[in-house]
Amino acid sequence: MIVYILMLLISILFIFISTKADKKWKKIICYILAGLPFFLVSALRYDVGTDYLRRYNYDYNRISQGIDVKNLEIGFKLIIRFCLLFTQESYLLFIVISAITIGSIMYIIIKKSKNPILSLTIFLLAGFFFDSLNIARQYLAISLVVLGYPFLLNNNKKILLFIPFVIVAGLMHSTAFIMLILLVLNQKMLANWKWVIPTAILILILNENLLNILGFFIQNTRFSVYLTGKFAQGDVSYLFIAENLLIYLFMYYIYSKNKKLNNVQKEDILFLNIQALALLVMVLGSCHMLFIRIALYFSIFQIISIPYYISKMPNEQIVEDISKITKNKINLKKIENKLPKYVTIIIVLCFIFAFTRTNILTNTNEVLPYKTILNKEISIE
Repeated sequence: MIVYILMLLISILFIFISTKADKKWKKIICYILAGLPFFLVSALRYDVGTDYLRRYNYDYNRISQGIDVKNLEIGFKLIIRFCLLFTQESYLLFIVISAITIGSIMYIIIKKSKNPILSLTIFLLAGFFFDSLNIARQYLAISLVVLGYPFLLNNNKKILLFIPFVIVAGLMHSTAFIMLILLVLNQKMLANWKWVIPTAILILILNENLLNILGFFIQNTRFSVYLTGKFAQGDVSYLFIAENLLIYLFMYYIYSKNKKLNNVQKEDILFLNIQALALLVMVLGSCHMLFIRIALYFSIFQIISIPYYISKMPNEQIVEDISKITKNKINLKKIENKLPKYVTIIIVLCFIFAFTRTNILTNTNEVLPYKTILNKEISIE
């Protein structure tokens, strides 16, 4: 785990240095150096991530032998065939995937995040980076969707430029096409708690009975494998449901306050709608595990949406609410100035708790011990 912690700390250091840079070229160098640790750890790994050998390395070797892998999308096959022009070894595939995935995520963090350091921290502690080491093909698609999301914030036909990003992502992992739904989520706030919370509760009550509905849609597709065997199960991940619920409620509260102040932009609407879907689709995982994978397309936006909503907090109104609830007089000025820092610390501590329960104690995604292609025999805990 020390490799991943050092990776994060080095990246944070260069992001911090970039804030002190007085010239644009210096900032760009700092940004590149900030992304380099994540890229190197991802690109140079060996047998790190559940699917490294059993899926990606295996499929790469099959295609190199002229065997068609039918359950791979054409876009991903093209990447493999491109890599085969240079080497029969699969290490180049992971380098290319890491360059696209980490490059896209880092670009959006630097370009759009209100707090890049917090975004990087969430990227690691929320498990997104470790997920990318396992389900690399899906995260390749996820990163392309995230890369295109700024076009959703336009007021003209430029919004349609988001579509090519989804199409390319879908050629890597066909589940990405579901993200076309974002085209209608930036105009109106649809995620009212009055229906989101009851719907989530209803899904948990119905649980696996909803599987029959899912089966109707995927029974004649390549995803029909999820209807039988170990895949035909639900998984009630109370930790991740609680995590997404708390984030949704936090965002909804800030949105409601800002709406009264007439201080709502497209980002507020888009991010809140996306988080509501992250919650609902994660809850749907109780009826089928496939939904947990789909939920990642929505929850990944937390690396941008959480810092954004912290930056939009109406501190004075929030402190007044706290005073009413506690029935104590609070030094408003003292609390107001530090409230964003307090909230940031609480959020990071919550992610650390979840991180400890999953990636440290249970080694989710099998990212430990860490090994590299440079020295496959040496493991680093």
